Amino acid sequence: MTHNEVVIDGYNLLYKLFPASAETTLDELRGKTETALRRFQLRHKCSITIVYDGSGIRDSCCSSKLHTIYTASSKTADAWIIDYVKSLNTSRKMVTIVSSDREVSLYGKAYGAKSLTSEEFIGLLEKMTLPEFRNDLNYNGKFGNDFLDSSEVMKWKRLFENGK
Repeated sequence: MTHNEVVIDGYNLLYKLFPASAETTLDELRGKTETALRRFQLRHKCSITIVYDGSGIRDSCCSSKLHTIYTASSKTADAWIIDYVKSLNTSRKMVTIVSSDREVSLYGKAYGAKSLTSEEFIGLLEKMTLPEFRNDLNYNGKFGNDFLDSSEVMKWKRLFENGK
């Protein structure tokens, strides 16, 4: 798939990359995510916009072709992405949306954009990352369609039985 411009639901991707990172701060996780995206950019020579639900806490910024958007407190990243794709008119076919949110994906496709789930995009990141970078991402090989082993199944059973 060719990627001219990629628009990413930031926290959606971040929490898929780092599902249980209590010991790491959100700033550190955003930094690791954005490092992975810069590497993706170098390989695919595309523009990337990562959109975070901002609650008005940060200024948006741009470094090279990686644009970081923090939405206003009244607008979600999902709404920002949908509005952005709507505004593109004819060039929206050159945009790929990355979000596991079904509504964002459906709106994007309805307006002519390509769409990938966060898990599919992580698969692309995995294909191009070096082993040492996988360690930096705390890569555990659990992305994609892998089956759970028996110990993981038991862990989930205990969680559901306890109502947590």
